[in-house]
Amino acid sequence: MSIIESILVFIAIILSYAGIVFLLYKKGVLKKHNISFYGPALMWRTEKGIQFLKNRAKHERFWKIYGNTSIIFCFITMVLMTVLMIMTAWLVFGFTPAQRNALPGPEVALVLPGINPILPLEYLGYILLGLIIAIMVHEFSHGILALVDKLKVKSLGILYLIVPIGAFCEPDDEDVKKARILSRMRIYAAGPTANFVVVLLCILLFSVVFMPAVQPETQGAIVFTIDDDSPASQIGLQTGVIITRLNGTMIHSGEEYFKVWNNTKANQTINITYMKSGNLHTTQVLLSDKYIQYARRTTVYINNESYKGKGYLGVQSLLRDSVFQEHLAILKNPFFDFPRGLLTFYSLPLLGYFAGYNPIIAPFTDAYVITGPLSILPTSLFWIIINAIYWIFWLNLAVSLFNVLPMVPLDGGFLFNDGVRAVIIRLKKGIKDETKEKIVKNVSLAISLMILVLILLPFIMKYV
Repeated sequence: MSIIESILVFIAIILSYAGIVFLLYKKGVLKKHNISFYGPALMWRTEKGIQFLKNRAKHERFWKIYGNTSIIFCFITMVLMTVLMIMTAWLVFGFTPAQRNALPGPEVALVLPGINPILPLEYLGYILLGLIIAIMVHEFSHGILALVDKLKVKSLGILYLIVPIGAFCEPDDEDVKKARILSRMRIYAAGPTANFVVVLLCILLFSVVFMPAVQPETQGAIVFTIDDDSPASQIGLQTGVIITRLNGTMIHSGEEYFKVWNNTKANQTINITYMKSGNLHTTQVLLSDKYIQYARRTTVYINNESYKGKGYLGVQSLLRDSVFQEHLAILKNPFFDFPRGLLTFYSLPLLGYFAGYNPIIAPFTDAYVITGPLSILPTSLFWIIINAIYWIFWLNLAVSLFNVLPMVPLDGGFLFNDGVRAVIIRLKKGIKDETKEKIVKNVSLAISLMILVLILLPFIMKYV
């Protein structure tokens, strides 16, 4: 989808949303269900769920230890994220014009499947599930820590703008202002840390419980791309198919495939065996002339006189054996080759968008077989569970890392403010409240603007 098409789809969605909301407002449905406007978004407030939080908050000692640990975790992550953003900005400044042009546009900042290119529309169910869990865990943690420190929680609620874009736990503002700095910091830090706990649980489920059951279906050459109107496309070869035998020779790897293929001739009929969707197929195929076909496809291939009379099948590229093996190892243990393995694990949606290869979605899942006790699950259900766990992991990590940034109105911004406030009180005892708050405000504004610039810089540099 081009950027113009994406914008038109986005405008259509917004107009449809606005029309539905206006109709519900006129009919009094919003007021009836305690839904009000919050800018262009809708805010739904309720007292339901507060008693649930109160019951959880009874374990005060545990939650205070959790809250204190959360503060340490958030400050460490805050520093690491800020350093990473500065390094990224420095790297982008050194990009060539072509590299800058290849940077993603501002649409990647929108959590809107179908508009954001790394969030395909077919993943909508997974993304909404992950987002809802991330929001609930985050806000419930704020609420529990507020109740632990005897602060009143007035309501819980959800913000909607087409899809759920946020949730909130609304403590009494006056109680929060009067609370000790440590109490407030525990509340702010609880949300991002809770999301990170979900991240760790998802990794355990994904890599310890489910992925050990996944094994390569068979040895062979995994097809990555096929030329249109080629002998390969005519016999049904497609992405994810595993070629196991070619011209009477067993194929165990991509290297073996190319060795056999390079010895074929134009207009030669050969036998080919391949695995597709768990079924083994054997057929014959008439090869074309490599030189003639390459001459027709100059945007894909570089031709050579030596190709005259050579066989042409039309398998444009194979998935490299090392990539397939490495990704399976990373899926089974994201901490394999740390930190590169973990970065690769988190970057699967980016790989799917930029490289066209995401190992946990079809057709690439066809290269695996489910073994052991989990083999009783239907294969399609197994991969639905895998993808659901992955997107819960992905969105919770995104919410956690974004919220620790020292920028108001994020949790990290408020946490940073109270950190600065605590340092001033310790270093300058007896300082006037007015002077103290002025320092906090100025420092907070400077850091927030710096973070905002670092966030926007890659998008700006794309068009410079």
